[in-house]
Amino acid sequence: MCTLKGRFPHVFNLATNADIRTNATCGERGAEPFCKLVEHVKRRPGDRIQCGICDDSSATDRHPINFAIDGSNRWWQSPTIANGREYNWVTITLDLKQVGRVSASATLPCSG
Repeated sequence: MCTLKGRFPHVFNLATNADIRTNATCGERGAEPFCKLVEHVKRRPGDRIQCGICDDSSATDRHPINFAIDGSNRWWQSPTIANGREYNWVTITLDLKQVGRVSASATLPCSG
């Protein structure tokens, strides 16, 4: 029997104190409809598509970029591409405000 020991770093959310930005968010130019992309969820006949309204001026209908990393069930919503071709390319920038370190590990075979 072989027992391997290793050192594992503490797991934490790097984005907690991060700065996050985007060049476009749903509802910034006024109320607009959106539908969530939920192809990964199997739908049955009669299931409703998940749609709503984005409005940056509304406390309940806004979906700003900081919602993407705030740890809640809220989300960031991109503008719909029906608003123009420029929304085919939306950029999100996440600054973790730290220098990353990469370390390598190896798995050694057990003898015996």
